[in-house]
Amino acid sequence: MSNYGNRWPLVVLFLVAVLLRLAAIHWLAGAPQRDELDNHRLAVNLLAGEGYAVTPGHPTTYLPPVYPAFIASVYAVSRPNYRIVWYVQAALNASLVFLLFNLGRLLFSESVGYLAAGAHALHPSFEIVTTLYRENVLILLLVVLCYCLVRGIKEGGSGLFFLAGGTTGLLVLTNPIYVFLPFSIIAGASLDRRLRPCLRRLLVVALVPVVMWLPWQARNSLHPESHAEADAYKHLALMFGHYPVFSGDFWWTLSDMRRLEAEREQAREFLRQREQADVGRTVEERLARDSRELIDRILQRPFAYLRFVVNRELILLVSPPPGSSALRERHPALSWVAFGGNALFVGVSILFLLRRYQLDATVFPFIVVLTYLLIVYGLIHAIRRYGYALEPMWCVFGSAALYRLGVRLGQVYRHH
Repeated sequence: MSNYGNRWPLVVLFLVAVLLRLAAIHWLAGAPQRDELDNHRLAVNLLAGEGYAVTPGHPTTYLPPVYPAFIASVYAVSRPNYRIVWYVQAALNASLVFLLFNLGRLLFSESVGYLAAGAHALHPSFEIVTTLYRENVLILLLVVLCYCLVRGIKEGGSGLFFLAGGTTGLLVLTNPIYVFLPFSIIAGASLDRRLRPCLRRLLVVALVPVVMWLPWQARNSLHPESHAEADAYKHLALMFGHYPVFSGDFWWTLSDMRRLEAEREQAREFLRQREQADVGRTVEERLARDSRELIDRILQRPFAYLRFVVNRELILLVSPPPGSSALRERHPALSWVAFGGNALFVGVSILFLLRRYQLDATVFPFIVVLTYLLIVYGLIHAIRRYGYALEPMWCVFGSAALYRLGVRLGQVYRHH
């Protein structure tokens, strides 16, 4: 296996990954709903010459453009059929086995690279390909970003930093919550003396996204009539994400996805009741009032809110894996085994990442991304699919930890 050209196991893993994702599409996929349907409509209207709008004639400003543009590009070379997008997403997600192999090999060894590729091929988060959610693009972009930064720090190539900057710009234009990630990368590097020689080259990682973001902001400023729609979207996100604060529970269910979905339905009913009671009020008035109420509730119970932040971080990290609800129907113990196994894998991955960072500063992109997402989603809102962006990280560092454990157990066995 030392010959770089002999990579047939990777091809096998890729084919296995493709088959699993195609099976998921066959058994799990359903018609787009809510945000998925908006992404589909944006792509269809783009191709029809109606501009970037969910509803023709009303330019959309609250949904960033990269993922709808990706869907539109698929429709342009085929036809407006979201099933085709699922198949393209399945191929893209499966192709990450090649990139994760190279990341594992770059950071650890070829054996770890194969383990990481295999872990990704089999990880049940592949269910995301059966949806029209932007995480399908975010996962790929985050892996490319980390790969470019790791290689750039190790090899010193300026082109890799420029590519990382472009990738970060696409991240920001896919989900605006990443807008401060480039500056977090700069801040993280400046705090580590081992990385300060790379600071000048890392500046491009912050500058390129700004250049890419400005035209989108300029376009939105030309459509002030769409600001009410954007405010309505912000209001919905604020109220839904903080429903446990308004209900007084300060907690989303963590280990039971069906119970969590029931709580989300309660949140939707809560929003419907508030909307009916607010007939005649403008969106700006409702947003200002509800923001004040939310702040008052947080100030009244600050420690409960801190617990709620931790709750959302745990949802991001260790939500029950896909399929756990079906296991619970067979026997509750099976779902707890799945939940515990996933939590153990994630916990081991994080501990090994932290340990590796002490020895090797090149893994700092993973540290920054993990810290950034924990802070942002802990303060805003978290659901299971948001954590799928971290799955490749678990595959790399979890595989490295398991490989290290296997080597040590082998040494103990030989000594005995």
